[in-house]
Amino acid sequence: MKRLTTQRQAILDLINASNRHWDAEEVNRELADRGHSVGIATVYRGLTALEEAGLVASIQLADRKRYERADKQHHDHMICTECGAIEEFSHHKIEALQEAAALEKGFEMSGHQLVLFGRCARCVGESTERGKL
Repeated sequence: MKRLTTQRQAILDLINASNRHWDAEEVNRELADRGHSVGIATVYRGLTALEEAGLVASIQLADRKRYERADKQHHDHMICTECGAIEEFSHHKIEALQEAAALEKGFEMSGHQLVLFGRCARCVGESTERGKL
């Protein structure tokens, strides 16, 4: 990255201060709410530069790219198709199976993403409660 501009620093500070998975539009709105005048194109460029510098991580979740802190341990994601909640998880057996599958195929793995889609516990519980009425 050429330099950490004021706008990029604001984006980085926002992402690093939370455990959320931010999309560019959410970053733009939150920065505006905090009094930063940053255009959406600047946010997209800033996120790309921060990711290339290894300062934020990104994942493709459903319909859009999301950004999170880069200092987290490896994890995978579950996405609720009803409310959009994103839950992080990791499981040693899943990791071992993925590594074994790569080894079996002679594939040199440099990374991976696993995304599960379904309904979160809250949405399942709410639909169960509605069914009792």
